Formats: sequence, C-alpha cells, structure tokens
Amino acid sequence: MTAKRTVTFDGSTYKVKKNSIEIPDFTTMTRFEALQWLCRETYPRGYSVPNPLAGLGGAISVEVQ
Repeated sequence: MTAKRTVTFDGSTYKVKKNSIEIPDFTTMTRFEALQWLCRETYPRGYSVPNPLAGLGGAISVEVQ
C-alpha cells in the first residue's frame, strides 16, 4: 500500500484521500476556496481508522467459575 501524499496549507499538513488527485496552487485561490478544497479532498485532522471492537463492551460478558 502506498503512503498518502500530503499537502500543507497555512502551516497545517493534511493527507489527501486519493493519490491520483491533482493538488491545486493555493496561492491562486481565495482562502475560502482553499478551505473548501481541503474539506472535500483531504482527511479530517486527527483521522485514524476506528477500532472495530469499539462499543462491544456491553455485548460481551465473562463469567468466572
């Protein structure tokens, strides 16, 4: 699996959702346009794959004899 490309805007680094996407020149865009592009084409900051077992604590019980 290939590592996701990153893009930096206003001092923050973001990972793009698809490596095939074309990264625009943010200096030619308004700040609002650039932020819209970042919301649409990058992962949210702090994104991580969720734990598939999260929330199952109430469904599993253990009895000790």
